[in-house]
Order: sequence, then C-alpha cells, then structure tokens
Amino acid sequence: MQEVFQQLQAKMELSLEETNLIPDPVERYGRCIKLVSKSIDEIKGIFSSYTFRTLEEEIYYFKDICPVFYSRHFYLTKVYDIELLKRSAGKKNLRWKYDHDLREIELFFSQNQGLSKYFFGNLTYLDEQLFTRRNGQQGLIEDLSPVIDPNFTLATYKVSWIIANQKYRSYLQKELQRLDHPDENIEENKTRRDVISLGVSKSYLAEEIVALQLAELIYVNGQPASLAWLTEQAELLLHTDLKDFKSLDYANRSRKKELTPLLTSMIKKYLDRASRLNK
Repeated sequence: MQEVFQQLQAKMELSLEETNLIPDPVERYGRCIKLVSKSIDEIKGIFSSYTFRTLEEEIYYFKDICPVFYSRHFYLTKVYDIELLKRSAGKKNLRWKYDHDLREIELFFSQNQGLSKYFFGNLTYLDEQLFTRRNGQQGLIEDLSPVIDPNFTLATYKVSWIIANQKYRSYLQKELQRLDHPDENIEENKTRRDVISLGVSKSYLAEEIVALQLAELIYVNGQPASLAWLTEQAELLLHTDLKDFKSLDYANRSRKKELTPLLTSMIKKYLDRASRLNK
C-alpha cells in the first residue's frame, strides 16, 4: 500500500509543478487547491472501505501520509486567500492581515507545543494513541471540514496544521519583507552574480536546445520558443558562444554511434534514481 501512496503523491506533485506556468497567482493557487483536493478525494476513495492489515500500516497512513496531502491543502487555501486579498487591500490592511495571521500561528504552536515537540522530535511512543482510527476525531474539526476524512484523527489534523503553519509563517514573513522593501528583490537581482558555466560540450548543449524546442516545453508570449530564442538564452545564461549552432546541430545529426548521447545519459540517470529511491 505504501507504493500506492507514493504514486498518488508523485502524481500530485507533478500536477502542482505544471501550474508554475500559470502567471496569475490567484488562478495558479486556485488550480493548486483543486488538484490537491482531487488527490485527497482519491485517498478517501481508496480507504473508505480499506481494512489496515497491521497497526503499523494504520499509523503510517495517519501519521506520515495524510499530513502530506492535507497540510498542502491547508497551506494553499491560506495563501490563496492572501493573494485574493492583495487584489483589493491596501498596504495598511495587508500588514494587519499578515501580523494577525502570524499571531494566530504563534498561538497555535503555543497551544500545541506538546504535539509539535512530539512530531519534530520524530517520537513514536504515543503513535497508537494518536494515529489510529479507534480514536477518531477527538474533538471538533471545523476549519476546512469539507475535505476532511470522516475517520480523520485529531492528531493527524493538527500535525497537518503544524506542517502548513510552518510553511505559511515563512510565506507571511516574506510578504512582510516585500511590503516593507518593495524594491529589495529587484536590487538583489541586480547585484547578485552567480558564476554559471557550461558543464558539457557545446554539441551536447545544441542537442538539448533542439530537444527543448521540439518538445515545446517553453513558451514565449504564448508561442513555443524558437531555436533562435533558446540559443540566445543559452548564450546569455551560460556565457558561451553558440554562433556555430548550425554546424553543431549538423554534426549531431550525423553521429554514427549514438545519435542522442546527452538525452540517453539523462534518461539512464533518471531511471537509476527512480530505481534507487523506489527500493
């Protein structure tokens, strides 16, 4: 059953990654919420009539699996509300909202200090008491209740909020920083100069540029990026000269032994990683 969890999580993460192409934050986070809700519905569907084979499997589900999905839903819902508020609220109201939510987060951690220490300390001695169905919802779960599994344990719910609040606190702190110093990110980008260089031969780079263009993975102004645009961006990013791109491309297409050595190597490395992590 652990493999089912991993597949659902991988599917969700891939779907969420694809939303990065949506430029509007309200639309993007709204889409993310729907994707996570769909994943949660899949989990609830699988386990609505499932009988855990062992106590350890049940604890693993409520302690390690559920919080991954529910914490993401809680966090995204909070951020979506903020991004929606930013459409109409002024600086003063935004600051009040950020400060208010940060105080609520600190209050939450203060009220759940014991469980927070238990969770962050990777402790296990109370797992059977906290993360099994026999305990069910040991209290009122009102916030975001439409997505909650009826068999959800209170500890699972709170752990999900522990994870979500930790991430939401970081988001709010960054928003406050952006509110106080709106030009800071721009200036930082101007002064920051990472040392970037090409780690493969230019022929390999040409192979990758062609593959990116044919796969239409990058869009510019609503249209698939052209070879010329991709080549120019590669030159700027990697500080390399690709004026001989056409010659490199011709040489690549004329290879006798291996037509796509870079792509073949990348596929192998990906499969090796997948095999290693799935063991």
